[in-house]
Amino acid sequence: MSALDLADYLRLRLRAMQMTTTEAAKRSGISRQTWHKLLRAEIGEARLSTLTQVADTLETHPLSMLRIFFNGREVSQAGRRGGSTAFVLGFVADVTFPDNSQVRAGEEFEKIWEVTNLGKEAWIGWHLQCVSIDGDTKLLPASESVPIPDTKPGEQVRLAVRLRAPNTPCSAVISHWKCVNAAGEMAIPSHAGLYCMVKVIP
Repeated sequence: MSALDLADYLRLRLRAMQMTTTEAAKRSGISRQTWHKLLRAEIGEARLSTLTQVADTLETHPLSMLRIFFNGREVSQAGRRGGSTAFVLGFVADVTFPDNSQVRAGEEFEKIWEVTNLGKEAWIGWHLQCVSIDGDTKLLPASESVPIPDTKPGEQVRLAVRLRAPNTPCSAVISHWKCVNAAGEMAIPSHAGLYCMVKVIP
């Protein structure tokens, strides 16, 4: 159920940011009652405006929230820098380990995304950088940065990272990644990035 997946994600983000529900309610302008309902997966159809406010409070992109909430439905992701169309990344598919896949505690696995360059300029010398802040219980990358093949406008490319699951089972754990250009800067700051979300079993 998508509401349960969203609740797991919200708990992870609150813990990572060391934020209480009281503080989250104050920052977002959403009542504590609504936050508690979201965390208990008691809202079957959350309003889009509510999810957007929650995403802003938890410093994540609304599209990531929507993708989790509408579990199993395709939600296109695209990011633009400064509102321009110079650099635009479009999410195509989770080639391996789609959301909520199960992995065993301590297991090493390879996550592969397929993306497309929807912008007007090529991606030259880019890397995919791990930006996870989930504290102790997280997916450990074999490398914090992996090269992105040079990609011309209109081309699709597969991006792969190797991850190791935590040694302790948990309902959901997430690894976030963003594109970095040749100068070491976030290539598309407004883009939610790519993420891997799995459930860890014994």
